[in-house]
Amino acid sequence: MTHNTIIASDKPDNHANLPKKSGLYANWGPQAWIDMWMSNSMLVKKGMNIISHTYLPILRLTAGDKEQIDRDYGLIRARRETVHFFDSPREKWRKRYGNFVRECEWCLLELRKYYSQKQYEEIVIGTNVDIGKETSADFIAMMKSMSDKNKGKKTKRSKDGSTKPGRWSTFLFETFNPAHWLTGPASITEFDPANGLTVMEIPDCGWHTCAKAESLPNPGALPQEGCLLICKGPFEAMFNGEGGGLKMEFDPHLPETSCTVRMSWDAS
Repeated sequence: MTHNTIIASDKPDNHANLPKKSGLYANWGPQAWIDMWMSNSMLVKKGMNIISHTYLPILRLTAGDKEQIDRDYGLIRARRETVHFFDSPREKWRKRYGNFVRECEWCLLELRKYYSQKQYEEIVIGTNVDIGKETSADFIAMMKSMSDKNKGKKTKRSKDGSTKPGRWSTFLFETFNPAHWLTGPASITEFDPANGLTVMEIPDCGWHTCAKAESLPNPGALPQEGCLLICKGPFEAMFNGEGGGLKMEFDPHLPETSCTVRMSWDAS
């Protein structure tokens, strides 16, 4: 991914500065293959259905001009980047993610025209929570079990006294991260199971960096509707700390591409 595919922005100084990875390993290494497989499973086979089966039907009914909605969507759909057989796993991930983001952003910007903020959030967040529960029940159950799995664990502090994970844990997370297909490069900056806390920082979220700027429905701004209502909103709704379980809090620095995710649970 070249720099000119990303809309320029300044990132807050308090975020982790992960090195930019490029070359053969970044494009063909294990994390690239994981992301390629996950993007096909979660975006192509599942995620795209929310556009054709939910957002478009709502827009056709609400706008009252089905043909115009279909024409406008056709223009956005025509901007899809073709995934070629000989593309690297990393490039296949980027194209699939970019295609999904572009079309979701268009749908959400259109929905905004017809609904109040409350109705808009109920439609988008509510739909994604329901879909997540139906299609990713095992993942949700695994995440909600974090509080139980980490109870009684002791916090291993590094030499400088911080709670940042050690080199081996960091290497494993940044090389075989199952969530990387959704976030892009990420780093665990704090892991404190004894006190029920994990903090993950995402300096260049895939939602903001995978689609080429000129192809977006609003080329002058980073895509943010989906970041807030397809990613942040549903995760916070599903993982809300109910009953002492896992709680997720997102701090997106829009229009910058970075994000902090704070995961906490009852450690008692």
